[in-house]
Amino acid sequence: MLRRVGTAIVAAVALMSVVFVAAAAGHTVRYDSTITAKHKSNGQQPDTFEGTVESEKLRCVRDRRVALRKRMASGSSRLIAVDFTDSLGDWETELMGDARAGTYFAVAGKKVLRKGADHRHVCKRVKSEDVVVR
Repeated sequence: MLRRVGTAIVAAVALMSVVFVAAAAGHTVRYDSTITAKHKSNGQQPDTFEGTVESEKLRCVRDRRVALRKRMASGSSRLIAVDFTDSLGDWETELMGDARAGTYFAVAGKKVLRKGADHRHVCKRVKSEDVVVR
């Protein structure tokens, strides 16, 4: 009987060690988002680009950095403007004048929500569909 109790205690300690090590291993949680972009020609006023970042995780929506980029003939892209989303995920950037013909897109970069030694929550980087300006 005493031997069974000793074996049970050793088994319980071993099981607790496994659970503790698994919890200490940590994890990374990645949240998906979507982003829209559209061009608005404003007549006598400078052109604007605007859109919305959406996610099931509210913190992936608000205060998200959005970069408006123009695709170059070489295949690379050039940064045109930067904005941050409001509490609803809306963003808008006004150009210095009319948008030049070309293909534009918006990118909401990765956003780290929680960062610890072995524990991260991250909003994944997301790119809009192309917006063609003629």
